[in-house]
Amino acid sequence: MLRNVNAFATLSLFVGCCLGITATSALAVETITFTQNAASRTTNGGPEMTSGGSHSNSETKTVVGEVLVASQDGGVMIAADDGRIWTLQPEQIVERKHDDEPLRPVTADEMTRRILNDLPSGFEVYRTANYSIIHNTSEAYAKNVGTLFEQLYRGFYAYWKNQSWELPQPKYPLVALVFANHDDFLRYAIAEVGDTGKSVIGYYHLATNRMTTFDVPNLERNIATIIHEATHQLAYNVGMQQRFADNPMWVSEGLATYFEAPDFSNPRGWRTIGKVNQVNLARWKKYVANRPGQSLSTLLADDMRFRNASTATDAYAEGWALTYFLIKTKRDEYVEYLKQLSTGRPLAEKTPRERIESFELAFGDTLANLDKQFLTYMQRVR
Repeated sequence: MLRNVNAFATLSLFVGCCLGITATSALAVETITFTQNAASRTTNGGPEMTSGGSHSNSETKTVVGEVLVASQDGGVMIAADDGRIWTLQPEQIVERKHDDEPLRPVTADEMTRRILNDLPSGFEVYRTANYSIIHNTSEAYAKNVGTLFEQLYRGFYAYWKNQSWELPQPKYPLVALVFANHDDFLRYAIAEVGDTGKSVIGYYHLATNRMTTFDVPNLERNIATIIHEATHQLAYNVGMQQRFADNPMWVSEGLATYFEAPDFSNPRGWRTIGKVNQVNLARWKKYVANRPGQSLSTLLADDMRFRNASTATDAYAEGWALTYFLIKTKRDEYVEYLKQLSTGRPLAEKTPRERIESFELAFGDTLANLDKQFLTYMQRVR
């Protein structure tokens, strides 16, 4: 999910093809020893860096976690005790041991110890009630970021509680990496996600379960990035969405853009959940003037418009607009639709037709009628 350098992205590193044949998921706890090289490290995210800032080549690692998916050829997708999801080819696996004990997620202290061990010197940890912020910027800036995180955390739970959706607490400690400048961010991001890192200013990584950003000079976009990516992280950690399941990007990005809009009437720059996102509203108005008749269908059927640089901006704008419309006019149905999506399993994809049919079923009307209502409503939004 890409946007240009003046925006941000959620890195959805789809790995279904890496496992070959998808089997039913089973939450068995295993200890797996495996090897990884540069290619597998990119798939699994999270660059391991030496104190000098360089990256190691081949290495052997051992993780303890719950097996989410096992393929017939021996490949495995495993959620480790620190929340990181590893996608392992059969030839990478050195040893597997079954454990009858339930998985015990690591503490925040152990989580930060592991991450700091993989980073160059100069990083510190700033703690809030619910987050560990690992940074090489000033503590004052880390504190400001942490304050925004906690505002979102409280607001997120309160918002969905008001929709009669009691969300569980995160299973794993929540972590954010905050770099002092774009150069530091770029070195890390390119090692973690490749050239994608050059076109974003922040991202949430599905495999590592961390969000990463830096001190962006443009205050409005910086606040939007922090809230946007932290919204993704919360949604995937409180059971609203399942990582690597078939989560339509219009849903994921629509939610994040719905929550992200800055509010400069507040000293912290953000407060109001659901405030009109003026950036995306302007983009929507520009797009709708020449909007294709099948636009809603293509938005729902697959994620190609989000993944194509030439159509991504319009897709994000329409994703926000559709989310805004549904929450304001069909809130109960929208919440039930999200609950249905939350039951998805890793690597279980729906066909384009199935996506559209589930949408029509959830909102009780044809796509054509819903599109007319959508366009009419958005004409009034200012």
